[in-house]
Amino acid sequence: MSNQRVRALLVLTCLIAIGCDRREQSSAGNSPSAAPSSRPQVQWVDPKTIQPGPIQRDSLTPEQMERVRRLQAVFIEVDGQSVEQWVDNFKRDLNPDRELDIWEAIAKAYTAYCSKRTLSPEAKREVYKVVLLRSMAPESDVLERLELKVLTKDDAVAVMQGF
Repeated sequence: MSNQRVRALLVLTCLIAIGCDRREQSSAGNSPSAAPSSRPQVQWVDPKTIQPGPIQRDSLTPEQMERVRRLQAVFIEVDGQSVEQWVDNFKRDLNPDRELDIWEAIAKAYTAYCSKRTLSPEAKREVYKVVLLRSMAPESDVLERLELKVLTKDDAVAVMQGF
């Protein structure tokens, strides 16, 4: 599995964890002993430990397929996966439209940043990494965890402003 797809699965896992944490906080908020929380806790996992989930549907709708094709075209240079691989991954989602919405927001931020600059392939991969991480965690958490080689922290902040 490619590093980029592993990162994508990491995003999905963290989004699920964040969603579960929000439901727990909401339920806990009704309890008199519940401690207030300013924001959901992000749980970071090793991407190497993530396994793809089961196929949830036989196919995507024609509209979903078009959306997948557009996303694959945007990310081909940093992700390298075929349309078929992207489709396979979205067929594993319980709610592919919601996941497509998330990926379209990632694509918008990625394109907005990259289209205004001349970037090396490595820089584009870092932009992808930044916006992917930002899609699942607050900016402050992303800045704490980033390991950049080409971009600066200021660049990363500028990337995240588009998300």
